[in-house]
This record gives sequence, structure tokens and C-alpha cells, in this order.
Amino acid sequence: MTLLSNKVFVYRLCAILAGSILPFAFSPFDIYALAILSLVVLFYVWTKSSAKESFILGYLFGFALFGIGVNWLHISINLFGGVNLFGALFFTYLFVAYIALYPALCGFLAVRYFGKNLFIALPLIWTITEWCRGWVLTGFPWLNLGTSQTDSVLASFAPVIGDYGLTLLVCLVAVCLLLSIIGAWRQRVTGVVIFILIIGCSILLDRINWTQANHKELEVTLIQGAIPQELKWKPEQREQTYQIYSGLSEPYWSSDLIIWPETAIPSLYHLANDFIDRISNRKGNTDTVFMSGLAYKDQKTNQYYNSVLVVDQGHQFYHKHHLVPFGEYLPFKSMLGRFLRFLQIPMSDFSSGDEKLKLLKTNKGTFGMSICYEDAYGTEIRKALPDAKILINVSNDAWFGDSMAPHQHLQIARMRAMENGRYLLRSTNTGISAIIDNKGKIVSQSPQFVPHALHARVKMFIGETPYSRYGNNLVLGFCFLTLILMGFLNRKNAY
Repeated sequence: MTLLSNKVFVYRLCAILAGSILPFAFSPFDIYALAILSLVVLFYVWTKSSAKESFILGYLFGFALFGIGVNWLHISINLFGGVNLFGALFFTYLFVAYIALYPALCGFLAVRYFGKNLFIALPLIWTITEWCRGWVLTGFPWLNLGTSQTDSVLASFAPVIGDYGLTLLVCLVAVCLLLSIIGAWRQRVTGVVIFILIIGCSILLDRINWTQANHKELEVTLIQGAIPQELKWKPEQREQTYQIYSGLSEPYWSSDLIIWPETAIPSLYHLANDFIDRISNRKGNTDTVFMSGLAYKDQKTNQYYNSVLVVDQGHQFYHKHHLVPFGEYLPFKSMLGRFLRFLQIPMSDFSSGDEKLKLLKTNKGTFGMSICYEDAYGTEIRKALPDAKILINVSNDAWFGDSMAPHQHLQIARMRAMENGRYLLRSTNTGISAIIDNKGKIVSQSPQFVPHALHARVKMFIGETPYSRYGNNLVLGFCFLTLILMGFLNRKNAY
């Protein structure tokens, strides 16, 4: 018997191939239909498998998906974490082995407990397990299915049901397509009708403006210094860093807002007077609001923060709340600290800022702030609404070189703009800096790895989208309640 005549082997191979093509649904490739196609394949092999085998198939799918889609994690561990390439790949794929458990769990639960209603349960359970991946152990909401749809016809649902709602719709469309191929006559008709309804609702929603421009525009400038990560913190680079950033900013001091990216000032705030005094002097009596990322030390508590400094009438700060585990802080420090010191893996030791303080109020307007990885969490960005008129994210994707990561991160930022009906200004160290409008469209963006000043006029918006107001509550409530009802009916019919 050949391998291809072995159904178990064929189904496992299909799961691996389906997971392997899914990363190409996301930026920079943006073949968003692959998200649906990959699920059609996975859902099909799940319908032909036991609960145990569905777990294995889901795991193979997830390992292929994340093994390709987030393999760029090894770059920062290797080049900037002081770990050799073998060790960096080991830790990367150890992490991939963990997050691959979520699609595996989805397949197991759906087949084990909802086999008779599998096509109804699959979109619901997938959405819930993807949501769990976004918060368990601080979460990793990367490569969410919904994010892949920023340019598809489904994108108009984003202001209503958000990223996870789009995930639910992607799964539902995949089920409809699968039913139209393998279902009985009635199932095929049902699948086609649901698909037409989804597309029709999307077209109608696209005509709705959930938020409104308040007729006030700002002239903004985003500065991208393009200083390589390996040079950024060297003392001898300090003056050149200032010259690069100040030189790029010089023509734009008439702007309403100038933004430098995450840790553009390579120093602690209280040790950065040589930077800040010159910036303040250049700002002078202009009406410009200046922002820059830098590290901040609280002199009373000796706690360190990854922060944004705002120079307006005085100085104010936004401190990053959602820190990157193992990058900005060490989780389970008492247990893992000695082990990681033995491996000579350097750790930052930042503290978490107040999660409620997402707003910065200036004489130019009120801004919703986030630093780097924080914009991956839709529930955190929406905390700035409805007060924030513009969303601002300063970031540093230089950690991941010329990989898929900066493109994926930009797509995530676009989703946050769509969900909340606000412009989002994204200032990064080496790219991709971008100005994103309230519909998630890129107004302008910088080239990567090139010093660049991005200058434009942007609109300020007021009002709330349904997602800004309710977050994920509508989608998650629907998923959980439907599954509970299905479980109750299944149990009742069993007696």
C-alpha cells in the first residue's frame, strides 16, 4: 500500500499544506482568499476524522501556519538577544509548538462534542480558541484570520464586530463553500444563501460612516531615522542619531504634530537633556506638539517604563502597558530567571504602565496612544475611544529585519483604524511608517530602511463605531451562547 493510498497520511499532508499557504493571505502578499481556501481544506479533513486525529491535524496545520508566518521571531533572538542561530530557532519553534495547540484544540472540541452539528460549531469554536490565543499567558494575537481581510469585501464588518468577528465570518464563508461542494442538496442551498447574505450585508455596511470628521485637520510629520538596531544604543552613535532626526524634522516645525518613533531618543529621560533641551529650543514658540519614544525611570520607585514623551506646554508621558514577555519583562521571574541567566539570554526589566491611561491631551487634540506590540490588541486600543480623535502608534520593527513582520504589523495597525473609525499615525524606526485613514486605507507610507519624513494633513474624527463601544462582547457572547444552546439540545436529544 503506497503512502498516498493511506487516508490518514493524505489528510495530514493536506493539513500541513493548508497551514503552509495561510500566511500568504496576510501582508505583504495579501492573497486574502487563501484564508478561506485553507480553512475549507482543514474543515474537510476534520469532517472525515476522529476527535484524536482532528487534534493532530489541527496541530500540523497550526505548526505549518505559525512556523512559516512568525518564523521571523528568531531574528531578534539571534541578532540582538545574543543567542546563536540554533538556539534562536529552538526557542522560536518551541513557541510555535505552543501556539499550534489552539487550532488543534478547536478540531478536537468540535469533533468530540459537536460532531452532529460540526458545520455550525467550527466557526464558533475557532473564533473562541483564536480569542484565547490573544490573552492566555499575556496572549499572541498575531495572524488572526480576521486581520487577513483588510482589503476584502468582508472588511466593512470590522467597525461592527472587529477582528474576531471577521474571523467568525471567514470561518462561516469557508463552511458555506465546503457545503456547496460536498453537502446534500439542502445544505448546498443553505450555504449559498448564507454566503449571499454575508456579501450583501458587507456591501450595505460599506456605505455607512460610523464616525464623522470634526472639520478640524492637523498637519503631521512622522520621522523615520532608519538607524540600524545594532548601532542604536552605542554611545558613539548618540550625536549622529540626534543629527539624523533633527535634520529630517527641520523643514517641518510648522507642523501641528511631529512624531519620532519608539525609543528614538536612545536614553533614559532624566539623562537625555542634551536631546530634549535642543528639541525644546528648536520648538521655541512654535505651536508644534512634539512626541518621541524613550525610556523613563521613575526616580522614586526605580521602575523603568517604555514611554512616549510629549513636549507641548510642558512635558507629559504615556507609559506602555502591554509589555512583550521575554523582550521587555521576564514572566515567572522567580522560576525562569536563573535558567535564562545560565543561557545568557539578556532581558529588559520594564514595568507596566497604567492600562487606563491611554489618552494624551494636548493643545492640538486628544490622542489615543500605543507603543509597538500594543496595537495588536483591539480591546486595548478601543479604551481610548470615544475621546481620542486620532490614534498614534510608535514602534520599532527593526528587531525583525527585512522579514514579513513589519508588513504584518502594518496590516494589524490598519485593522485598528478600521475598527475604531479613526486615522492612525504609525511612526517606526526603520519602517514601515504610515498614515492610515479611518477606513484602514494607507494614505501614505515610508520606504523601509531609508531615513524619511512622512508629511500629510489628517482629519480628526468623533463618534464611536459599534466595535469601539462594545468590543468583542457581541461576537464572543454570540459564540458562547450558541455553543451552550447546542450542547444543551444535544444532551436533551440523547435522552
